[in-house]
Amino acid sequence: MKYTTVIAALAGAAIASPVPEVEKRATAINYVQNYNGNLANFKYNEAAGTYSASWNNPGDFVVGLGWTTGSPRNIAFSGSYTSNQGSYYAVYGWLNSPLTEYYVVENYSYDPCNGGTQVGSLTSDGSSYKICTHTQVNQPSIVGTSTFGQYFSVRATKRTSGTVTMANHFNAWKASGFQPGNYNYQVFAVEAFSGTGSASVTVSEAAAGSGSTSVAPTSAAPTSAAPTSAAPTSVASSTPSSAPTGACSALYGQCGGQGWNGPTCCSSGSCKVGNPYYSQCL
Repeated sequence: MKYTTVIAALAGAAIASPVPEVEKRATAINYVQNYNGNLANFKYNEAAGTYSASWNNPGDFVVGLGWTTGSPRNIAFSGSYTSNQGSYYAVYGWLNSPLTEYYVVENYSYDPCNGGTQVGSLTSDGSSYKICTHTQVNQPSIVGTSTFGQYFSVRATKRTSGTVTMANHFNAWKASGFQPGNYNYQVFAVEAFSGTGSASVTVSEAAAGSGSTSVAPTSAAPTSAAPTSAAPTSVASSTPSSAPTGACSALYGQCGGQGWNGPTCCSSGSCKVGNPYYSQCL
């Protein structure tokens, strides 16, 4: 995080003591997330905090704008987002230590909690969110192959514009072991790994003080499937490790991919490969 220092230096013997030094945090966008952006026709203006994307049955991509160092900041976003399957519209970031990947999903065409373990709920910024976790074991990450935790907040009332009060989510996740601090990058991103869609987004840091929160931990029965967001960065992925076995998957359900132990047949449609980690009934 960059800082600018303003030093007040006043002349005159009548001044009893100097004005204290004040630090101001730089809030400008300074990070471009561009993983497979060519698959999304990714275009951006970093100085203006704007970007656009459009896709048609891509491999996995993640594009967006944000900050080289995450924080419990308030993130303002506005624009448009449409997707028919296999996509997230979300705040996305990493912690360096303990190594952790996180999402606050504001809109989506695939709910990552379908394959995670719901551990609680949260009310913030005008909606409830369900909180889900998953552990990735020996999977690619920002530091290479590693084992790390994933945290998801998934908004009940989908939206394309608003403010995300990240402090609320970080505080809610603490009940499930999240340890905020030692941040890597943090962006407002669009990710897709199948289907068609488009987005046009403006991102900035909002003023402090907005949003409210309440947390309701639950003891929902764990599921064994992992979120299917594939490779969020050039070195990070969310590879499913296992999934329920049994009947054929429903339309738009997962039917294959590296590490998938669930159904490989479809009750409707046929199983189509989206990427090495995810196949879907279409």
